[in-house]
Amino acid sequence: MVEVNAPELGLTRDQLVRILHAENVLARRYFHPGCHRMEPYRTLFPDAGRHLPVTEEVCARVLVLPTGTMVGEDAIGRTCAVLRLAADNAAVVRTRVENGG
Repeated sequence: MVEVNAPELGLTRDQLVRILHAENVLARRYFHPGCHRMEPYRTLFPDAGRHLPVTEEVCARVLVLPTGTMVGEDAIGRTCAVLRLAADNAAVVRTRVENGG
């Protein structure tokens, strides 16, 4: 699991997920949606998000990278390379992701 600090990185968690998917890295949002946004809690406590600001923030920042015994060193290296490239070029990458390119 990775917690994305968007102001520091220059990319949001969702932008980073799109970048990883474009490079065939199976990353996914984690704690998304937060359990307070799923049934039965969504119906029982419709304004829970307003009372759970920290949960809302965490739900917007956490992602899961590929894990497990089937993920070899090559895949780990490739994933790290994509993350490094995105981090080092965040402004350009962000513009391309926002423009669908």
